[in-house]
Amino acid sequence: MSLLFEINSQLKSKPKIIPRWRFCDRSDLVLVAFACLCLTPLPVPYVFAQTGEPKSKQENGIHVTGKKDQRDREILRTPNSISRLNEQEIQDAGINRTSDIDKQVPNFSIIDSGSRNFTYFNIRGMRSIAFSEPAVGLILDGIPLNDNVALNTELYGLENIEVYRGSQATLFGKNFQGGVVEIKTKKPTNLSEGKITFDIGNYKKQETSVYYNSPIIYDKLYFGVAGKTTEREGYLSNVTGFYYPNNRPYELPVEIYKTHPDGRKGNAGRFRLYFTPNQIFEADLQISAESFDDGSLNLVNYLGAKSEREKALLQGCVAAPSNCSKLYGTYINRVNGDRKVYWDYEGKSNVTGNTYSLSTTTKLPHSNLKSATALRKMDIDPITADSDFTKVDQNRSIYIEKSTTFLNDIFLESNDKQNPFQFKIGIYASNKITNIDQAKEHRVQLYVINDFPGLNAPTQEKNLSKLTDKNISIYTHNSYTFFERFTITLGARLERQDSQLSHSELAVGPSISNPAGDTLLLSDPYSIQNRYNYNVSRIIFDYKPIENLMFFIGVSRGYKNAGYSTVVNIPSKAGFKPEINDTIEAGIKSEFFKNKFGLKYTQFYTETQDFHVIRAINLSQYVNLNAELVTIRGYELESYLKPQKDTKIGLSAGYTEGIFNRFQDTVLNRNFNGKWVHFIPKYDILSYLQYRNDFGIFLRGEFQAVGQMYFAADNTVYSDPYYVLNARVGYEKENLSAYLYVNNLNDRYYFTSYIDGTFQAVPGAPKTYGFILTYKI
Repeated sequence: MSLLFEINSQLKSKPKIIPRWRFCDRSDLVLVAFACLCLTPLPVPYVFAQTGEPKSKQENGIHVTGKKDQRDREILRTPNSISRLNEQEIQDAGINRTSDIDKQVPNFSIIDSGSRNFTYFNIRGMRSIAFSEPAVGLILDGIPLNDNVALNTELYGLENIEVYRGSQATLFGKNFQGGVVEIKTKKPTNLSEGKITFDIGNYKKQETSVYYNSPIIYDKLYFGVAGKTTEREGYLSNVTGFYYPNNRPYELPVEIYKTHPDGRKGNAGRFRLYFTPNQIFEADLQISAESFDDGSLNLVNYLGAKSEREKALLQGCVAAPSNCSKLYGTYINRVNGDRKVYWDYEGKSNVTGNTYSLSTTTKLPHSNLKSATALRKMDIDPITADSDFTKVDQNRSIYIEKSTTFLNDIFLESNDKQNPFQFKIGIYASNKITNIDQAKEHRVQLYVINDFPGLNAPTQEKNLSKLTDKNISIYTHNSYTFFERFTITLGARLERQDSQLSHSELAVGPSISNPAGDTLLLSDPYSIQNRYNYNVSRIIFDYKPIENLMFFIGVSRGYKNAGYSTVVNIPSKAGFKPEINDTIEAGIKSEFFKNKFGLKYTQFYTETQDFHVIRAINLSQYVNLNAELVTIRGYELESYLKPQKDTKIGLSAGYTEGIFNRFQDTVLNRNFNGKWVHFIPKYDILSYLQYRNDFGIFLRGEFQAVGQMYFAADNTVYSDPYYVLNARVGYEKENLSAYLYVNNLNDRYYFTSYIDGTFQAVPGAPKTYGFILTYKI
């Protein structure tokens, strides 16, 4: 029978004792390919299948894998568009952080705004933006992490990754209308196990990750520890020298000194206790912490790049007319240098996060009662940057955010996979409090005297905000299978949101009477409070004519919560309405020829009301607008072929078309009807060829392509289509393996995001290469 929505792991059985087989021949000579690396020949391993049980047959004296992962079978019979990567596939694809996942999943893109602290997930055009709740959620071991810092963090000690596309409001506790990225880490068992990985590469990259799990009391109590440390030099070059930044075409720039201000370093760790006192109850306690120093913002001059757009100048002048002459000069006097910047102030970006969670499962006669409780604290303190982007010390931006989230999810779900009736019903509640201090520091005395009477430079123009957001919801997701072939799934969700914003705008700086600093009130403080009620539902029909083939069609409604813009002093412009979307999708899933060929294909059409769009009022104030109607359509394809046991060929592709049907921009007073929705790549393609044999040789080559993506609602600023090539070669033994890798082999220069109201864009990573050594404990 179909298991439609099993999303939590169960107790693992006591591991079986497996005999080890020794094998030694000339295959060890392959190690010569790794220059200067000497490894002692080790016994070729017996290899576990994904379920933890060995395959019975042997080939050439080696125990080989091949048994189908049970979770893969469940996904094949689940009427939802889901991509899954198991532990081996995560390693093969080189996924080390959340920003690597989208490259392996169709219709999933990650928008990096120049800092880890402002990263947004985008699935099928449903994307998060500043000030709003994430449209695509990250769930780690059953705990939703809904701050932007969590969306771009380091990964280590992983079991698997699953990406759900489309609204998941009725399936998970926390509502996510675009989709869910669900990550599970290695759960401790009676078998002591661990792994340590060293990764060194160009740009002085150094990464070390480790995990270790072991029992404390056999069959009762287990512990796990995991951690990662990472450091690399920056990709940007901040240049000092003659003719910078105003060199003319006939002047040859002279670089005297350069720094690499966007270097990143950080540490993350996790401690886990897993308690199973009997066959009925289990508890999973986790404490995790992360701390990162990401240097300056990863921003470059868009107009000075290879894909410059003269029309973008007009858009920038409209968004910031007071700055138009400077922007025009930047365009005329540009320097065509990839990843070169000319800043007087390099800035920094510091963030810490701490999560405390407890998950429990109580096994009842016909169901499981599960709960997840968590406390999440996140601090951005601070982000600082050169906000005029020149060598003249005029303005600096400073951003500080501190948030605390408490959440609780409790639900009852069926545990009999053979029963035609499967159900899940739960209650989710959360309370998030966020304090934001966003400032622009003015450092020119003449400007300060004119605009802030009585104060002297440097004076900080501050927007101070406190946001409170409370949510409580009841959700259910149920299915019934008729005659083992036809299944109907029904889901519903009722939610209430109470939110409040308190805002004040003031200037703080030294004065003649008080050199330590005086305060000037710039606008009247205000407070806004709103309450919203949401009611959404979902219905899916699926048909399974044979074991490995399924057709499905479904209709669902999703939503993204209402919210507030926190850097605007006009109360009527601060609030924005919830985003509501209705989607119809249909798909097919199949596997044939003894799992040597697999295919998943889904088409979708979405109508969205009050679509969230961010807009710059000026260089220091932004608001979220609601586009009245947006339509989004597209498809996603995933397929693989195994022509023989050592070789796998994979192809995935996604296409998304988003159109503003009705959108009157009230800031620019312009109509954008018929324009493409910005920050949605038109397509993405991944194809790979992978080879792994019984002697330990591993090869993988990847081709990744991303289509055009608009950065502005008028479609004049955009990223050109691009492709990158990745390669990976390795030699794998039982306990020790080594790999050489290169990403962006063709060293393509491309953009991933753009800052509205400026000409600053975020470039993708250049060519990187390195060496990875992994030892299994």
